[in-house]
Amino acid sequence: MSDDRQRPAQPAGATYVGLLAQVMSHTLDEDYETVAEQRRRAGKARGTVGRLALPAVVAVFGLMIGVSALKTEQDRPQARLERSELVEEIHQREQRYAGLRAAENELATHVARLQSKLSDDLRDQTALSNRLELLGLQSGALGAEGPGVTVTVDDAPRSVGGGEGLILDTDLRLLVNGLWKAGAEAIAIDGHRLTALTSIRYAGRAITVDYRSLTPPYVIEAIGDPNTLPARLLETPGGQAWLSLERNFGIRFDTEPNASLTLPADPHVRLSHAEPEGPR
Repeated sequence: MSDDRQRPAQPAGATYVGLLAQVMSHTLDEDYETVAEQRRRAGKARGTVGRLALPAVVAVFGLMIGVSALKTEQDRPQARLERSELVEEIHQREQRYAGLRAAENELATHVARLQSKLSDDLRDQTALSNRLELLGLQSGALGAEGPGVTVTVDDAPRSVGGGEGLILDTDLRLLVNGLWKAGAEAIAIDGHRLTALTSIRYAGRAITVDYRSLTPPYVIEAIGDPNTLPARLLETPGGQAWLSLERNFGIRFDTEPNASLTLPADPHVRLSHAEPEGPR
């Protein structure tokens, strides 16, 4: 059996070129050249477009600058007007602020003047209150409290039923006046506050203080310095008279310091006003 196969007939005058011969004869350089040529043509086209687009961009940018400059020039009068109005408003507010500061300073001066007057009024009121309190204590219109002495006096024991050992209204007046002279600030007899209008006198068989009858022993309370009041009392005519009554008639006369005394106000005295003595 023959291995020979039928081959296609070659056309007349054609030369058969094998695959290897075709590869060897046609290299890839031609293809590279083709691609490079295509790229050069495309680059030239883009360069042409770029050269044409650049002037357009520059023109548009210049147009925008021109429009912006024109808009700025058109808005300049309005900006000047707004700036002028703003400056005027600033000046007006500065003037208003200066006026407010001046008013504040004037008010501060007025307030300081009122505070000074109020302080003076308070000092005057305090001084007046102290003066009224002192007058109230001296007149008996106010109760008094403080240290002092308690003087207890009584009839002589043998004088019961009559005799010279009885205490008289004049004796009590001498004792009270002696206490005032010795420095007493407030005095009460049997709890009844003595004032400049108090009367001590006999009424029937009893001594009365402002028409209130008293019975012995009589307790006289005097507010003052307990360290000096007893000794100073004995130096007065009233104190000397009572020493004589005690020594000659056996009348009781006891003086005792007291650290705290409370004397009531005279219910019949109401201090409504006061006037200073002598010329002002």
